[in-house]
Amino acid sequence: MGEWSKKLGEHGEDVVAAFMNMIGWKAPLTGIDLDCYRGPAHSQGTAPRRSHGVDFLFPCVSPLEDEVLKHLLVSSKFSSNAYPTSPAARFKDYFLDLAMALECYRRSAQKKTINSGYQGISAEQIAGVLFWINDEDPSDMDVVRKIAGSKGIDDLNYNTIYVVDNYRASFLYESITYTRSRYGSENVRFLYPSTGRNISPSTRMTSGTVLPPEYLNSGIIPFVVQQNGVKSLTICCQDNFSSEALSRLVGFSISIGSEFPGKIEISFADYSFAKHDQDVGMVKAMISNKEVAQTVEVTRYSQDFRSISQ
Repeated sequence: MGEWSKKLGEHGEDVVAAFMNMIGWKAPLTGIDLDCYRGPAHSQGTAPRRSHGVDFLFPCVSPLEDEVLKHLLVSSKFSSNAYPTSPAARFKDYFLDLAMALECYRRSAQKKTINSGYQGISAEQIAGVLFWINDEDPSDMDVVRKIAGSKGIDDLNYNTIYVVDNYRASFLYESITYTRSRYGSENVRFLYPSTGRNISPSTRMTSGTVLPPEYLNSGIIPFVVQQNGVKSLTICCQDNFSSEALSRLVGFSISIGSEFPGKIEISFADYSFAKHDQDVGMVKAMISNKEVAQTVEVTRYSQDFRSISQ
């Protein structure tokens, strides 16, 4: 059983490594051992803990906040079995293990060394990313909804931990794969909208190949598409199609889309021309700017993230 668990873990790390490469989190540190600075508090038995193992460490400059360096500690939890019927206990174990590593990373030699390599940085943010995925449940299995509000996880100073389950991994994989397949990877970048905290003209980036960690748990992923010198906007939405969702996304697109004269594409997982075309027409009819209304296109995306490492 121990060897089998090890093989599953290695396969899970392969999937997560390929996933990180797809979202632009390239060249991460792997297999990091962090010294434990809170041995008694972090102990898993009678003896004080000496170290924390972290699967991946990815530092990057934030495109959504000026002069902020992100340190992202990534934990890969992969299984051939379905999520437990009552997942809270298992989730708490995984979550607290990563939270303890985050606490000790703040004082680590690795963090100090990484910081010394970046210029023009005035602040740092340390966050965790927990990939809890499996090969058994459907790709749309939303375990995060089941463990929301879990108790006993707020006693540690971990700041932020993003949780990626089958449902969220599937959405990210499908939306990115669809957009790059349709337009060509070289023509697609993630959109970095104005947040009010990325206003420096010397460092402001409007798009790039690195997915901001904030998008991991977002219900939409915005892309910039540039072909033949013309910019277009594509937004993939995790929710199923509805007139209300489309109206909200059209409004959001118009608020940020003045620089995208080519097309505004909004893509849903379940969009059907036969079922929804009249609803789309009604939403477009309510857009006062008819030049913009004419550029709106609604589409559907679909793939499966678990084949990413193959």
